[in-house]
Amino acid sequence: MATAAVLGASGYLGGELLRVLSDHPSIEVVQAVSQSRAGQRLGDVAPNLERFQDLRLSPDASTVDADIAFLAQPAGEAMTVVPSLLDRGIKVVDLGPDYRLHDPAEYARVYGRPHADTDHLSEAVYGLPEVFGARIRAARLVANPGCYPTATLLALVPLLEAHAIVGPVVVDAKSGTSGSGAQPTATSHHPEAALTILPYGAPLHRHVPEMQGVLRELGAAPGPLTFVPHLVPLVRGILCSIYATAAGPADAGAWEALYRARYADHPFVRVGRVPRLPWAQGTNRCYLAVERVGDAPVVFSVLDNLGKGGATQAVQNANLLFGWPETLGLSRAGYGV
Repeated sequence: MATAAVLGASGYLGGELLRVLSDHPSIEVVQAVSQSRAGQRLGDVAPNLERFQDLRLSPDASTVDADIAFLAQPAGEAMTVVPSLLDRGIKVVDLGPDYRLHDPAEYARVYGRPHADTDHLSEAVYGLPEVFGARIRAARLVANPGCYPTATLLALVPLLEAHAIVGPVVVDAKSGTSGSGAQPTATSHHPEAALTILPYGAPLHRHVPEMQGVLRELGAAPGPLTFVPHLVPLVRGILCSIYATAAGPADAGAWEALYRARYADHPFVRVGRVPRLPWAQGTNRCYLAVERVGDAPVVFSVLDNLGKGGATQAVQNANLLFGWPETLGLSRAGYGV
């Protein structure tokens, strides 16, 4: 057994982490941290988490004593606690954005604040297991990807590795409102979001530098990447429709074969017909489909922003950090309808 602490336990991602970890056979949650709910019993904050109902929420990370810490915190908070956690020999999976960009100047430009832990910034391994699995196994600090980048990168990597597309790539992304976090905003608050679809994050969404950095690291950067997310009146789930230009003959069968070969040994990526959001909701799976539209490939990517785009992917990364099967504790079926 490994012991775990969850920081940001009262948010949507923290709650989903605890829900997933409640079924994990080899991880025991021994601490949960929430500044806003400090001192309360987790059973009073989240009655659905029966396994942890008597766990008291701690006010900060100073007393964390565990084998691994999951950080489900807003931008700017993880970098203030990671140095102390690593110094105490605690492995870290950060679900926030603080360690996804290795260039401190770029981090400051994107997030509007200087990075407070440049000593560990270059050490962090980008936590996309289907691409960086070997590095994750040897890491002690994992930067869990954003939800949009997970859906987009899993869709683009096979085509880029095979040099099957050229020129600009357009990503039309749609996400449920839980991606905005538990604190209502002027756009994510239910009365504002329930009856509309809202594009946001233009002209440059903060996830674009994250995606561009990973693609450069892989030596597979396409032409310009145009990414436009939309908020849709659903709670959870992401659908990306990705448009590119074929580098050679337009052959949907050959494109699908690329995906099947690339992800043959990766149990959480499913390739087939155009997916639906409920297949992925509550799971760690990403569903991919590629279609020929005219002479161009259009790729559809579906996942749960709180699952493969967040909490379940963090647990998949933890499994790799401890040398366990990456599927351990992650076998839940999707909702289906």
